[in-house]
Amino acid sequence: METNAEKRTYERRNHTVPIVLSYFNKKDCFDAQTFNHCADGMCLKSNFPLQPGATVYIRVQNFHSNGSCIGACTDLRSVTLAEVKWCTEVPDADTSSYEVGVKYFESVY
Repeated sequence: METNAEKRTYERRNHTVPIVLSYFNKKDCFDAQTFNHCADGMCLKSNFPLQPGATVYIRVQNFHSNGSCIGACTDLRSVTLAEVKWCTEVPDADTSSYEVGVKYFESVY
């Protein structure tokens, strides 16, 4: 019997935060929001499809460094570069929306 065992290395934290993202070194940016995140990536919702394999720049809007989201914000990077791993359209009668999985690039420092 097969089971759907968790394959993630890090614990996911469900936390919705508004973010701004863009393709790396491109002028246009898009509003989006996180669904969940962990130490090595996040799942986000966007009204714009993102190309798997692309590098994206992600910035949390109004990031609060005063500890107001203790626990839920652990491992959430306020500014980062990430690789788009997958992008799936979410069926919705009103607007097009996409769930996107990204993996953070490793820090070199």
